[in-house]
Amino acid sequence: MRRREFISLFVGAAAACPLAVEPLQAQTRKGKIGYVHPVTISPSHVTFAILRKEWLRLGYVEGETFLARSGEGNLAHLSAVIRDLIEKDVGVLVVVGADAVRVAAATTKTIPIVAIDMETDPVQTGLVANFARPGGNVTGLFLDLPSLATKWIELMREAIPGIERIAFAWQPSMGRTQLDVALEAARALGIETIVLETSTTDDFAKSFSILAGPKRTGIILLTFPGFVTASARYATAAQLHGLPTMTFLRSPTKDGILMSYGPKQEEYFPRAIQIADRILRGDRVADVPVERPTKFEFVLNLKTAKALGISMSPSLLVRADEVIE
Repeated sequence: MRRREFISLFVGAAAACPLAVEPLQAQTRKGKIGYVHPVTISPSHVTFAILRKEWLRLGYVEGETFLARSGEGNLAHLSAVIRDLIEKDVGVLVVVGADAVRVAAATTKTIPIVAIDMETDPVQTGLVANFARPGGNVTGLFLDLPSLATKWIELMREAIPGIERIAFAWQPSMGRTQLDVALEAARALGIETIVLETSTTDDFAKSFSILAGPKRTGIILLTFPGFVTASARYATAAQLHGLPTMTFLRSPTKDGILMSYGPKQEEYFPRAIQIADRILRGDRVADVPVERPTKFEFVLNLKTAKALGISMSPSLLVRADEVIE
């Protein structure tokens, strides 16, 4: 069931950059788009499927003017993947995930890179000079918003009024900034916390066993790429231990995650392909603003709630953009 949309008041470079497709420039495209995902380029993967609609709509041909490659979960392999794409004359790289973006930025200083999710503070780390004018060869979409942490905790507390503790599932390679912000937000709200280091290859049932006990505990998954490939196993393991779960993007709720709150993927992610297309038509990557999401969605999985013995309040149900039953 679709409900009303949440509109974020995030102020950033994207404020002046509408999500609708901009008129195509008159210049002829120069080069191809190279797409790099650290884990998978399966057509069933949500990011690939969303982006595929956009590059086909813009007239790109897979295997010819659009080349997709995966690191297959091996971060050390990504540099070779990127170099191979460069040798195939790609004019711009669309790279998913902060880890992969860092590798791409270290591999080339000349080929434009359009990121789908940058590290938590790309200005502080020197990835871009600023959001309005990045200044180098990297721009794109900024998803890793530490300011969402308070919202996640508040929604978790409202859904589970007796919750005593929150476990933040965190992949160490993503850096500590978002984790530290989340821990501070929990402290300010008077919630006990635990940090759970995780990756897509984990035995989640074993990992979650340490959370079993008398304390009512929920799990908030902090952002990292590739999670969708493991979300069904993650959700099953959490339900096995009676743990309510919250995540960043909508798609894992279809696999049994209890709740999600984050950017609206179907509207936001295609911007990366549109930006790449603009660059191939002549826009300078150094002058293309980094964009932040402006539309967010809140999704609830009632089937999971029932399995966990949780009764969602009417106020939460009415505020949800989608309720999975």
